[in-house]
Amino acid sequence: MNKRKSGSKEGKGGDSPSQLIDARITELSEWRGETLARVRILIKQDDPEVVEEWKWRGVPVWSHAGIICTGETYKSVLRTRSVGSARRLITEKAVLPVRDK
Repeated sequence: MNKRKSGSKEGKGGDSPSQLIDARITELSEWRGETLARVRILIKQDDPEVVEEWKWRGVPVWSHAGIICTGETYKSVLRTRSVGSARRLITEKAVLPVRDK
């Protein structure tokens, strides 16, 4: 398995995934950017060894031995997809409301 570190070159122009996530947060600049930044901080605090990736046409992904969480942004929505402890972490810190299907 080929693991990539936060500083790996994966984006256009040689930008690292961390730089691309920074740019996305700055680009959004309103509640979606603020929330994405909060999610990122919580994940990094909970798992300092998390790997930031940039996948699927510009989706921030945090992983450590598998995907922890994604941070998809749309016109009027920020969608996080998380599993296990990441879902619990994000909801316990009241970053996002939990919606059951």
